[in-house]
Amino acid sequence: MMHQYFLYDKNVFFTEGMKTVLCDFIDQQSAISCSDSFSQLVNVLEDVNNDKHINWILCDLDSLPSDRFTVLSTLKKHYQERHKKLVILLNKSSLPFFFALYSLLPNANWLLKSESIKSITTFFKELLNSKQENNCFSDTLTRYIRKELRNNNADRIISSDELWLIEEIFKGKSLSQIAHEVSVDVRRLSLIKRHLMRKLKIENNIALFNAFKVLIAPSP
Repeated sequence: MMHQYFLYDKNVFFTEGMKTVLCDFIDQQSAISCSDSFSQLVNVLEDVNNDKHINWILCDLDSLPSDRFTVLSTLKKHYQERHKKLVILLNKSSLPFFFALYSLLPNANWLLKSESIKSITTFFKELLNSKQENNCFSDTLTRYIRKELRNNNADRIISSDELWLIEEIFKGKSLSQIAHEVSVDVRRLSLIKRHLMRKLKIENNIALFNAFKVLIAPSP
């Protein structure tokens, strides 16, 4: 079966490097396309697959638009379709948020962009040979997950609910406004926010913004 690769990333240097790595081991019938256009990414996701090829969609987290939860929900809706495989590309700055991201996209595959060429090649070879239901994680990311679990750092893991609330706050909304929009008691949202700030040892909103700005892009 033919494989088609689509790489969404705004970093042209990484894109060219990834194309070189992929071309070294994929067969000649496979096609590779790249774009920094989110609309083109959506078109690829929404394309009705005809079972004649497998679509590999490589998506850089940092290149996504600012409304991350809506975007990630779009990814989740489409990548689970037959013959569509999603690989999320992460920078090291996103590691503290990995478990929250994984809870949103539990069937995706995860590659840390700072991996060596050897590790990236190994990752894709394992991915191509893995069973459909298996997830693949790059070497450094695997070590990070094991370390966090081994050190019992579950109390520092950021949940998807906490990440969602922070994104809504980043849009300039008050807790009361958010509570009204989603029909949730504002006291529950306040509790989530206070718990998160204690978890991260953060005392004010400025520090909270600085902690999350590497992941949640500010709205234009």
